[in-house]
Amino acid sequence: MILRAPEYSDLDLLFSLENDPQQWITSNTRAPFSRAALKQFIVRSAQYDIFALRQQRFVIELGDEGKEAAIGFVDLTDFSPEHHRAEVGILLLPGYRGQGYGKKALQLLETYARDVLSLQNLYAFVPADNIASRRLFETAEFDNVGLLSDWFFFGGVYRDAHFFQKNSRDFWPCREKRVLLHTQSRQRTRCVSSVG
Repeated sequence: MILRAPEYSDLDLLFSLENDPQQWITSNTRAPFSRAALKQFIVRSAQYDIFALRQQRFVIELGDEGKEAAIGFVDLTDFSPEHHRAEVGILLLPGYRGQGYGKKALQLLETYARDVLSLQNLYAFVPADNIASRRLFETAEFDNVGLLSDWFFFGGVYRDAHFFQKNSRDFWPCREKRVLLHTQSRQRTRCVSSVG
């Protein structure tokens, strides 16, 4: 499995998943996207980075070279470089759910968030009635830190949401001891061996 940037060849997948009204509960979307708008999204994603757009979408891709299959998306949204955090969203095609692909995609996303963006926190808002998504984040070792009442309003109904969080202390590979590094105006946490 790899995470990669969206390409024009992903337009049909993007069109299908973004225009599924059942997925709109966790987004601010209330109307379908046109193919032209989605093409523009792909272009903007290629032209600007996460620091400019405050979001980054990755295509989740399986397979060997020449036999690749895009199976969904994983996103970082509401990216805050000032506070070293971002919201996580994930959406897989129905035929690929419940098989461990979501967990693997989240692990790859955590590596990117840690190694490239130096993020301290990843978080997600999950509808209380979305049992599969709740299990995914629990399996991926996100902490369920609270229940938010009436968080989502969709289809004329308010719905509660679970707030999941994973702090960098949970996804840095070394947990023994940490030191805070100051490099110019940025702060990063680095693991240091406690041996010796």
